[in-house]
Amino acid sequence: MLRSVIRSMRPYQWYKNLVIFLCIIFSNNLLNLEMWLYLIMVFFVFCMLAGSQYMLNDVKDIEKDCLHSKKRYRPIAAGILPARTALLISFTIMTLSLVFAFAMGRLVGVVSLMYVVNSIAYSFYFKNYAIVDAIFIAVGFVIRAIAGCVAINITVSPWLILCVFLLALVLAFGKRRHELEEGQNSRDSLAQYTIAMSETLLNSSVSMLLMSYALYTISIHTTMMLTLPFVFYGTFRYVQLINLKGIGEEVELLLKDKPFVLNVALWIFLTVLILYGGSF
Repeated sequence: MLRSVIRSMRPYQWYKNLVIFLCIIFSNNLLNLEMWLYLIMVFFVFCMLAGSQYMLNDVKDIEKDCLHSKKRYRPIAAGILPARTALLISFTIMTLSLVFAFAMGRLVGVVSLMYVVNSIAYSFYFKNYAIVDAIFIAVGFVIRAIAGCVAINITVSPWLILCVFLLALVLAFGKRRHELEEGQNSRDSLAQYTIAMSETLLNSSVSMLLMSYALYTISIHTTMMLTLPFVFYGTFRYVQLINLKGIGEEVELLLKDKPFVLNVALWIFLTVLILYGGSF
């Protein structure tokens, strides 16, 4: 039962909550241990909330998942974890996580509640509509970023928040492009997309992301413009991998691509060096 619950909460997807830590890095507070403690707690809350939403979504989509070639092996669809039990566990985890979030602070609780509302609205309605589904996914990433900011009471550049939103759009449209190429029909919204349309939306999102990041580097620190080549390459490499290897948002496949991983490592090193070079 415990193993089935953990699988249903999809911990391999919790990497998306790492966006919570962007605020401490780009606010020049990387060495503040007290802030790290608060952010780690917020990260835990959002991992639990995300897990509860995945379980809730699996209960809702149990009939569709039973007909899917891969999703039918999920514990709820396979009947290993009863739907009623999963629903009870989902609401229990969700409630306890929200209580803990409000205990950390009113704003943290409100932002956490916004994430839950956004996730439920997406799962039960908006994921069935093309373009709107990607926007709700992107908003979920922005809420995570905001949660990190309110937890340690700092503000970051609006350009950075915009970059988070656009990066999420790139990943969402990249995933839709991959699903269409694979001929999947597990989402109602896929019938409203075409491959050409998904490519256009992906390319547009990529263009806006790179422009926004360029403007962000100018607004925060002109030296940060040195990181532009790495961001451009990483983004274009992702698009290349979508077309060559059918990668959607599978991070495990991206992490197996050595050029992509090396590029990300260099970007992180250079960013930290520019922002904190005088602190070490």
